[in-house]
Amino acid sequence: MPEEPMMTEAQRDELKTLCQKADVPDKSGELLTQEGAQHFIDDLKEQLVDRK
Repeated sequence: MPEEPMMTEAQRDELKTLCQKADVPDKSGELLTQEGAQHFIDDLKEQLVDRK
């Protein structure tokens, strides 16, 4: 089974920013796969949209 690619620096930066904006614990320090990071990013973007 091939290893999942780890999140990119761009994803890490975006995750850090979104966590701050959404006022949730910063997940950017976690070892996430690209897919896992994208899932968090999408969720956080949705939360921020819902707040407006």
